[in-house]
Amino acid sequence: MLRLVFTGFCALCLFACSAGSIEPVKPVLIGGMVMENQTQMYLSAVRLLVPVTGNFVSCGNIPPESMCSTTFPEATYTGNKVEITWSQGGQIHSTGEFVLQLPGDLDKKKPAIVRVLISGQGLAGALIVQSPD
Repeated sequence: MLRLVFTGFCALCLFACSAGSIEPVKPVLIGGMVMENQTQMYLSAVRLLVPVTGNFVSCGNIPPESMCSTTFPEATYTGNKVEITWSQGGQIHSTGEFVLQLPGDLDKKKPAIVRVLISGQGLAGALIVQSPD
């Protein structure tokens, strides 16, 4: 009897956890990327990867306080995790996987870009932005 009660309690806990899950991100069109080096060192092999698909965008070298930008055919971002990796001062760095946060005022009818910021030794992040046209 105790085992049955315990099993029922565990099932209830799992249901409660799943009921509070994060809503999926509505698709956003991405038409380009800017990778900014806000450091005083050269960066190389800068890459934003979507591990679940294997898709990535990269820049070979970015001088200090400079940037690399690119456009590409529009892709749809649906909330998959991304990871930023780069080499700086002879060390390879990684952010680990994370989900891009969407700005509250994003117009999903217009394409956006991903802005990658590398701000220090081992410090990076990314956000989705749109021009205020």
